[in-house]
Amino acid sequence: MDVVLALAAAAAGGILLQQLNVPGGLIIGAMLGAAIVTVGAQLEASLPAPLEGAAFIGVGAAIGVLVTRETLDAVRSSLLPGLLAAVLIIAAGIGVAYLLRALDIAPPSEFLATSPGGISAIAAVAAEQKTGAVEVAVFHLIRVILVLLSIPVLIQLLARRSP
Repeated sequence: MDVVLALAAAAAGGILLQQLNVPGGLIIGAMLGAAIVTVGAQLEASLPAPLEGAAFIGVGAAIGVLVTRETLDAVRSSLLPGLLAAVLIIAAGIGVAYLLRALDIAPPSEFLATSPGGISAIAAVAAEQKTGAVEVAVFHLIRVILVLLSIPVLIQLLARRSP
Protein backbone atom coordinates (compact mmCIF):
# COMPACT_ATOMS: atom_id res chain seq x y z
CA MET A 1 0.00 0.00 0.00
CA ASP A 2 2.92 2.34 0.73
CA VAL A 3 4.15 2.00 -2.87
CA VAL A 4 0.71 2.88 -4.25
CA LEU A 5 0.54 5.99 -2.05
CA ALA A 6 4.07 7.04 -3.09
CA LEU A 7 3.25 6.51 -6.77
CA ALA A 8 0.04 8.52 -6.44
CA ALA A 9 1.93 11.36 -4.77
CA ALA A 10 4.59 11.18 -7.48
CA ALA A 11 1.95 11.40 -10.20
CA ALA A 12 0.20 14.30 -8.47
CA GLY A 13 3.47 16.19 -7.97
CA GLY A 14 4.58 15.63 -11.55
CA ILE A 15 1.26 16.69 -13.03
CA LEU A 16 1.07 19.74 -10.76
CA LEU A 17 4.52 21.05 -11.71
CA GLN A 18 3.88 20.28 -15.38
CA GLN A 19 0.65 22.28 -15.23
CA LEU A 20 2.59 25.14 -13.61
CA ASN A 21 5.00 25.00 -16.58
CA VAL A 22 8.01 24.25 -14.38
CA PRO A 23 10.85 23.04 -16.62
CA GLY A 24 11.35 19.34 -15.93
CA GLY A 25 8.12 19.49 -13.95
CA LEU A 26 7.13 15.88 -14.46
CA ILE A 27 10.30 14.37 -13.04
CA ILE A 28 10.99 17.07 -10.44
CA GLY A 29 7.37 17.03 -9.26
CA ALA A 30 7.30 13.24 -9.14
CA MET A 31 10.46 13.18 -7.04
CA LEU A 32 9.16 15.86 -4.69
CA GLY A 33 5.68 14.33 -4.44
CA ALA A 34 7.01 10.88 -3.59
CA ALA A 35 9.58 12.30 -1.17
CA ILE A 36 7.05 14.49 0.65
CA VAL A 37 4.55 11.69 1.18
CA THR A 38 7.26 9.18 2.07
CA VAL A 39 8.80 11.46 4.69
CA GLY A 40 5.51 12.98 5.86
CA ALA A 41 3.70 9.69 6.31
CA GLN A 42 6.89 7.84 7.32
CA LEU A 43 6.34 5.26 4.61
CA GLU A 44 8.62 2.32 3.97
CA ALA A 45 8.13 2.32 0.22
CA SER A 46 10.38 0.95 -2.49
CA LEU A 47 9.44 0.08 -6.01
CA PRO A 48 9.42 -3.59 -6.94
CA ALA A 49 12.41 -4.42 -9.17
CA PRO A 50 10.29 -5.07 -12.30
CA LEU A 51 8.54 -1.69 -11.94
CA GLU A 52 11.85 0.08 -11.34
CA GLY A 53 13.32 -1.65 -14.40
CA ALA A 54 10.30 -0.65 -16.48
CA ALA A 55 10.74 2.96 -15.36
CA PHE A 56 14.41 2.95 -16.42
CA ILE A 57 13.45 1.43 -19.77
CA GLY A 58 10.78 4.12 -20.15
CA VAL A 59 13.25 6.93 -19.48
CA GLY A 60 15.73 5.40 -21.93
CA ALA A 61 13.05 4.96 -24.57
CA ALA A 62 11.73 8.50 -24.09
CA ILE A 63 15.21 9.85 -24.80
CA GLY A 64 16.04 7.34 -27.53
CA VAL A 65 12.98 8.02 -29.67
CA LEU A 66 14.00 11.67 -29.93
CA VAL A 67 16.97 10.60 -32.08
CA THR A 68 16.08 10.71 -35.77
CA ARG A 69 18.08 10.94 -38.98
CA GLU A 70 17.25 14.64 -39.06
CA THR A 71 18.50 15.24 -35.52
CA LEU A 72 21.70 13.31 -36.28
CA ASP A 73 22.27 15.47 -39.36
CA ALA A 74 21.54 18.64 -37.39
CA VAL A 75 24.00 17.83 -34.60
CA ARG A 76 26.98 17.04 -36.82
CA SER A 77 28.23 20.63 -36.60
CA SER A 78 27.86 20.47 -32.81
CA LEU A 79 29.91 17.33 -32.30
CA LEU A 80 33.34 18.94 -31.82
CA PRO A 81 32.18 21.81 -29.58
CA GLY A 82 29.91 19.39 -27.73
CA LEU A 83 32.76 16.97 -27.18
CA LEU A 84 35.02 19.77 -25.93
CA ALA A 85 32.32 21.08 -23.59
CA ALA A 86 31.61 17.56 -22.29
CA VAL A 87 35.29 16.86 -21.57
CA LEU A 88 35.67 20.18 -19.74
CA ILE A 89 32.46 19.69 -17.73
CA ILE A 90 33.43 16.11 -16.82
CA ALA A 91 36.87 17.32 -15.72
CA ALA A 92 35.26 20.05 -13.62
CA GLY A 93 32.90 17.47 -12.07
CA ILE A 94 35.82 15.20 -11.20
CA GLY A 95 37.62 18.16 -9.66
CA VAL A 96 34.57 19.07 -7.58
CA ALA A 97 34.17 15.43 -6.48
CA TYR A 98 37.78 15.32 -5.31
CA LEU A 99 37.35 18.67 -3.53
CA LEU A 100 34.26 17.39 -1.72
CA ARG A 101 36.15 14.24 -0.81
CA ALA A 102 39.11 16.30 0.50
CA LEU A 103 36.70 18.39 2.57
CA ASP A 104 35.14 15.15 3.84
CA ILE A 105 31.67 16.17 2.62
CA ALA A 106 31.42 13.98 -0.47
CA PRO A 107 28.08 12.23 -0.94
CA PRO A 108 27.77 8.60 -1.99
CA SER A 109 28.47 8.31 -5.72
CA GLU A 110 30.26 11.66 -5.70
CA PHE A 111 31.32 11.28 -9.33
CA LEU A 112 27.73 10.73 -10.48
CA ALA A 113 26.55 13.58 -8.24
CA THR A 114 29.01 16.01 -9.81
CA SER A 115 28.84 14.71 -13.37
CA PRO A 116 26.98 16.42 -16.19
CA GLY A 117 23.66 14.97 -17.20
CA GLY A 118 19.96 15.12 -16.57
CA ILE A 119 18.38 14.33 -13.25
CA SER A 120 16.53 11.29 -14.54
CA ALA A 121 19.42 9.70 -16.39
CA ILE A 122 22.10 10.16 -13.74
CA ALA A 123 19.81 9.37 -10.80
CA ALA A 124 18.64 6.26 -12.67
CA VAL A 125 22.25 5.11 -13.04
CA ALA A 126 22.84 5.68 -9.30
CA ALA A 127 19.64 3.80 -8.45
CA GLU A 128 20.56 0.96 -10.77
CA GLN A 129 23.95 0.75 -9.05
CA LYS A 130 22.16 0.90 -5.68
CA THR A 131 24.34 3.76 -4.48
CA GLY A 132 23.30 7.24 -3.43
CA ALA A 133 20.41 7.81 -5.86
CA VAL A 134 18.76 10.34 -3.55
CA GLU A 135 21.95 12.32 -3.06
CA VAL A 136 22.70 12.25 -6.78
CA ALA A 137 19.18 13.44 -7.61
CA VAL A 138 19.41 16.26 -5.05
CA PHE A 139 22.76 17.43 -6.48
CA HIS A 140 21.29 17.51 -9.98
CA LEU A 141 18.05 19.11 -8.84
CA ILE A 142 20.01 21.93 -7.18
CA ARG A 143 22.09 22.31 -10.36
CA VAL A 144 19.02 22.45 -12.61
CA ILE A 145 17.29 24.99 -10.37
CA LEU A 146 20.39 27.20 -10.27
CA VAL A 147 20.77 26.98 -14.05
CA LEU A 148 17.12 27.85 -14.60
CA LEU A 149 17.36 30.80 -12.22
CA SER A 150 20.75 32.14 -13.30
CA ILE A 151 20.75 31.78 -17.09
CA PRO A 152 18.01 34.39 -17.76
CA VAL A 153 19.79 36.85 -15.47
CA LEU A 154 23.15 36.18 -17.11
CA ILE A 155 21.65 36.56 -20.59
CA GLN A 156 20.18 39.94 -19.62
CA LEU A 157 23.49 41.09 -18.11
CA LEU A 158 25.44 40.03 -21.17
CA ALA A 159 22.87 41.57 -23.54
CA ARG A 160 23.25 44.95 -21.78
CA ARG A 161 27.01 44.87 -22.31
CA SER A 162 26.77 43.99 -26.01
CA PRO A 163 26.88 46.86 -28.51
